[in-house]
Amino acid sequence: MSLEVVAQIGTFASALAAVVAIAVAVRTYKRQTNAQVFLEYTKRYETVMQSFPVSARHARFDLEGEPPEPSEELTLSVLRYLNLCSEEFYLFKRGYLAGDVWQIWEGELRRTLGSPLVRREWVVLKREFASYPEFLSYVDRCQSQQAADWADRIG
Repeated sequence: MSLEVVAQIGTFASALAAVVAIAVAVRTYKRQTNAQVFLEYTKRYETVMQSFPVSARHARFDLEGEPPEPSEELTLSVLRYLNLCSEEFYLFKRGYLAGDVWQIWEGELRRTLGSPLVRREWVVLKREFASYPEFLSYVDRCQSQQAADWADRIG
């Protein structure tokens, strides 16, 4: 083996090692970024939930009961929740949020969007999201699906 062949093999091995190192660094960075997003949005979710009137905290999951009486405080809490959801939806759709994280959040999101409380408030709050038609469509689809699922259960 000539010195030139050894140098070429060494160069190739170095280049391959560099590519592997870059791939590992990118993967690690994406995982760390997703962890940071997850932690930040979990904190924000907790803050939003604390803003809900005590009487309404469980109503957002209740698919069968009557929602609490309307109030400005309740409408504002639902708006905060929907804003948070629209941001999460945006991050997922643009590839900034890992699919497995979105999958965790989406189950709760779909159930909440279909609750009588959020359905009632959505009628009023829908116009707040006019500049984000993709989210409007998503909410409408989730609510339609929840209504169809509910009809199947009782019908």
